[in-house]
Amino acid sequence: MGALGALMSTQLADVSAAGQTMRSFVGPVFATLCVLASLVCVFFLVNGGIAYMTSSGRPDKLDHAKKIIRNALLGLVLVLAAGALTAILTHAYRSAGGSGAGQLPSLVSIQPDPSSGGLVDILIKAIVGLLQNIMQTAAQPFLKALAYFTHSTPLMAANTSVFSLWLAVVGIADALFVLVVALLGFHLMSYATLGLEEIEFKHMLPQIGLAFLALNTSIFAVDAIISLSNAMIHALYAAFPGTSVWQALTDVTKQSAGMGLVALLIMVVFLVFAVILVVYYVTRLVVLYLGAILSPLLVLIWLLPAFKDFAVAAVKTYLVTVFVLFVHVMILLLAASIFAGMVAGSPDNSLDPIMATVVGVATLIALLKTQGVLNQLSYVSIGPKAMRRLGSQFINSVSYATTKLRTARAVK
Repeated sequence: MGALGALMSTQLADVSAAGQTMRSFVGPVFATLCVLASLVCVFFLVNGGIAYMTSSGRPDKLDHAKKIIRNALLGLVLVLAAGALTAILTHAYRSAGGSGAGQLPSLVSIQPDPSSGGLVDILIKAIVGLLQNIMQTAAQPFLKALAYFTHSTPLMAANTSVFSLWLAVVGIADALFVLVVALLGFHLMSYATLGLEEIEFKHMLPQIGLAFLALNTSIFAVDAIISLSNAMIHALYAAFPGTSVWQALTDVTKQSAGMGLVALLIMVVFLVFAVILVVYYVTRLVVLYLGAILSPLLVLIWLLPAFKDFAVAAVKTYLVTVFVLFVHVMILLLAASIFAGMVAGSPDNSLDPIMATVVGVATLIALLKTQGVLNQLSYVSIGPKAMRRLGSQFINSVSYATTKLRTARAVK
């Protein structure tokens, strides 16, 4: 009954706790950004002032200097306004009154007519006993595992094996970095001759510097992203303290002793999906570890124009894999509101075991489908971007061919 009481308390959740948790995480980061923004603004103001004073007689440089000063001030105002707006909106919203839990019908099992015994009755009792034994012995460990996996994502650098492998890959990537830079140099020299995609030198140098920095600090950047995801998850749990869908479902599985064959079959379906979900979470963890280890090589191939789209797609997939847990927690909290509605609508403040199992199956299916849906949404922008790049390459090729044709005619 403790889990049921916690579920009923979700409608009285302290939503302000979520904001406090996120502010404790974002506050120091935002303060650092404000200091950096002020320093950068001063630098650009000085630069713009010098350009303004030395632009006499040249209107284009005068306009450029004004643009530098204006953009520096606007950027600083934007950074400072973000903190002010957040502080205003923090106190603008309050929890809605009333219960947000939905009402669902009860699925009351109908007892069959008493049979006269015989082989069929013996088989049914044997199957029911087998299913009861499976639910009582296998359901609780898997539900406890799901409760562990949906609490937070472990940091990559905290795993000694992962960190050691990442160091090895960093050594390999650093050795290959010189080769990649050399390939970029050849690309820069030959793009006009071979009709390759143009790379501007002034844009290439910052990319090389950024790639070298990201290559040697990629695992810490990954942990920063995971820490952000965990902070968002902890904010949700702070807003809904004591809410545990898995504990409520564990209590439901303990009631399997008095259920009929049909209800037990539904519970077995729920157990199968629970096992699949545990396998998914283990696979997700392996993918996160593998992505953190290979991140230096991914940064390295990002420098190559032919593999830039692949690197961007891989980063999008990794980000989806990290933040999918935040969406899962939201789904679990919504499922908890459904359970709270079922408890509030029952005469004895208890969950209907069959309907609770059906809701549990639906929740597990939603959790399993979330990754695929988010991946599809992240890939939506890849198609138009690839088409624009293909069009740019086609235009460059046509321009190159036209220039060659005009040169040949001029020679003749």
